[in-house]
Amino acid sequence: MRIAVAQQAATADVARNLRELERLAERAAGAGADLLVTPELFTTGYDPGRVHPDPSVLPRVADVARRTGVALVVSEPHRAGSAETITAVVVDRGGTVLGRYTKTHLYGPAERAAFTPGDGTPLVVRVAGLRVGVLVCFDVEFPEAVRSLALAGADVVAVPTAVFDADVARLLLPARAYENRVALAYANHVGPAADGVSTFSGGSVVVGPDGRVLARGGEGEPELLLADVDAADLRSARDVVDYLRERRPGTYRLG
Repeated sequence: MRIAVAQQAATADVARNLRELERLAERAAGAGADLLVTPELFTTGYDPGRVHPDPSVLPRVADVARRTGVALVVSEPHRAGSAETITAVVVDRGGTVLGRYTKTHLYGPAERAAFTPGDGTPLVVRVAGLRVGVLVCFDVEFPEAVRSLALAGADVVAVPTAVFDADVARLLLPARAYENRVALAYANHVGPAADGVSTFSGGSVVVGPDGRVLARGGEGEPELLLADVDAADLRSARDVVDYLRERRPGTYRLG
């Protein structure tokens, strides 16, 4: 599987963001990518409290996937009953929605005031011969979240994110990949945030199942990262130490 990760600066202009998504998908297709991962709330721009679900977005995302032939992981607000949630949708290269994941760990007072958390139900779907799991941003900072996807059979974990702390990608992501023997694709925004104070840290990254960084974005510019992960990489890492197989869950006391 060739994975493309978009490190971009989304705006409050949904139409503009969707045009940028199409441009990125075309570039990814031209580079032979099977899957493109975009940042958290890329369709609307990351601005909790001011962004809301738009039912016209997903059909347009599906159309981009169909026309470019690239599977997409795209994050958007979603209404579930009376609640609004932060989600990430996986759309296959034919435009079929494979599943939707709801962010479980909301970050900070703005997100908690605007959105309802998910229940942690894992999403794992098949793309280009591998099993792809999905988390959103803060979720990946909890070991249990990545481990639950690994136990559910994920080979690759796609993570749309909107983060200001570069240490998350630099320190945590290689550890999460290594301890679960999964690849991780982490797509961050770059540039000023909507609050006019914070700056997204960039540093988007693709990490292999051995914890090795395969591609990393800088901290100041939009980029499209590309990296290859295949079944042989996964087997090789798991042959060294298969942490899932070596677990002794009956001995753990979890609070």
